[in-house]
Amino acid sequence: MKTITIGREGKTGKLCISVDDKTTTVGKNLSVPTGVSRDHIRLMVDDEGQVSLQNLNIENDTFVNGIGVERKRIKEGDRIELGKERYQLSWEILGQIIPRYVDIKPLEEVWNDYQEQLLKLQIRERRSGVLRSATGLITMGAVVLSIFTGRDNIMFLVLYGLAAIISAVFFVKAYIDSAKMPRKQQEIRDSLPKKYVCPNCGQFLGNQSYEIISQRTACPHCKAIYKI
Repeated sequence: MKTITIGREGKTGKLCISVDDKTTTVGKNLSVPTGVSRDHIRLMVDDEGQVSLQNLNIENDTFVNGIGVERKRIKEGDRIELGKERYQLSWEILGQIIPRYVDIKPLEEVWNDYQEQLLKLQIRERRSGVLRSATGLITMGAVVLSIFTGRDNIMFLVLYGLAAIISAVFFVKAYIDSAKMPRKQQEIRDSLPKKYVCPNCGQFLGNQSYEIISQRTACPHCKAIYKI
């Protein structure tokens, strides 16, 4: 649970924000009306990223979307106003101090699918290599057969012809795949930066496995806290 206390700094009249033990002021002098107290509201952010607002004094006037409240769960975009003057808090400011939580569990499927596609290409290449080796085995069989039966034997001619046909087929296939396979690999690699991104800021998380990514506590770009 993270707590944020918001109010008016007495000497300067600026917006006063306290996060844990650190207090900062925002805005120009006297920009916050006197109807806002020093400790006016508290925002509480739970481990799921849900934000609750608590009015800290019964004498404080606090409004959410035009309705006076003492305690209410809020979300980004809600209109939060403080004091009788209805000083409106800016979500541009709140967005910088309220920690964001993002669910990165869907990224596990993205990474696994990426690895599976690359693995299928590798298996396909190796299977093609195994099948190409069959040409050599057939040729060897034909040579061995010719030793025992002579080159005029019909089986020798059949095997030798079969080996020649298979060699031609695999030569053509290998020639086509020599251009197709690298392009397919590049397509798969190019797709990762579009999908393997932070759900909050959309930045690519790199070519690191989901297992490594999930060991981090937050996005390295926007600092959104990971939920797993």
